[in-house]
Amino acid sequence: MPERAGTYVAVSGDEVVGFASHGPSRNDSTLGELFTIYVLPDAWGAGVGRALMRETLARLRTHGFDEAVLWVLEDNPRTRRFYELAGWRADGGVTDGEWLGVVVREVRYRIDLR
Repeated sequence: MPERAGTYVAVSGDEVVGFASHGPSRNDSTLGELFTIYVLPDAWGAGVGRALMRETLARLRTHGFDEAVLWVLEDNPRTRRFYELAGWRADGGVTDGEWLGVVVREVRYRIDLR
């Protein structure tokens, strides 16, 4: 695992219900990046995602990052709203990629950690 990176797991009873991972940005090592955050649908609305987000942002700050980015599918309104409620904002960055043979567009979000 690269220095200044981490993965956090949310557990309910004996079940993993979510996880998040972060580290230096793949495109600019002066920025932090939220690589992934995932919560099982059965745990949606229970605060798991918010707790994982709080921990991830706190760790990015602890690792000395002043800003962080993430990439999200453009056509994913639920997840985009979750990020926006957590303080992230689309910054105009876009990229097209292929997922399972389908071209998809991702948009970049950014957050000030200061």
